[in-house]
Amino acid sequence: KPNVFSLQPAFMLRCRNVLDRDPGCVNLRSQQHRSCIRVEQLYKSFVNGSAGIGALRNSGNTSTAILDAAENLFAAASFDIVSMRDVAAKARVPLGLINYHFESKEKLFEAIIARRSDELNARRRAAFNQLTGRPHISQILDVFLRPYLELMLEGGPGWRAYGRLLAQTGQQQRWTRLITRHFKDTQDLILGALAQAEPRLTKEAAARGYAHMVSVMFGMFAANDLLAVISKRAYSSRDLERAYDYALPFLGGAFEGLAASCARDQDRGQAARA
Repeated sequence: KPNVFSLQPAFMLRCRNVLDRDPGCVNLRSQQHRSCIRVEQLYKSFVNGSAGIGALRNSGNTSTAILDAAENLFAAASFDIVSMRDVAAKARVPLGLINYHFESKEKLFEAIIARRSDELNARRRAAFNQLTGRPHISQILDVFLRPYLELMLEGGPGWRAYGRLLAQTGQQQRWTRLITRHFKDTQDLILGALAQAEPRLTKEAAARGYAHMVSVMFGMFAANDLLAVISKRAYSSRDLERAYDYALPFLGGAFEGLAASCARDQDRGQAARA
């Protein structure tokens, strides 16, 4: 099958014949880079009408294939090691199509983060809306963690790759702002709920506790072999439901300890002022 690049000579010949007769592009020959809006329109028309470029017309399927391939490769290696050519080979698409859909590797990475963050955020909001009255710390932690657990277990193999990718990049300075931006809505929701559930928490304590919780979440859903190595293969990190059962009370105790510490600090401050 011809691809976009093999069609270029034929396209240029066709354009040259048309442009010679087109008053709208009479100035083409005087332009340094020989380009104008009419050329772009002709090119798109030619490509879209070519039988060998079905992937461009099926843009949704192509985008999904590219995102799936890149997600798996980035999770298995790293953003810097994986090239756009690697992604193209795994997705079985021409390299030019990746640039067509995503423009750069950085934008491709952000599209990977955004695709699943939207679904995870929606599930967390739905779980939060089920809460009634003043929530307990354990309920808030469940709202934050269980939707991710369910997607990891039931959402298909792509979610496992996404978990590894977030664990690998989520705490790198390079990606912190990007990833935080895509989870900001539910982040603010959880921070507000923590303050409501445990009024003794200061804003700083709640924020630091949230950051630690995110670190625990990354480690838990990375499902690496750390636990197996530590326990000499007695336990496995890949049992996510078991990991969740231990993470929930661990984090609940951490937030209760933070709240108690904040209360003690406040009492000391009042005593000192008295």
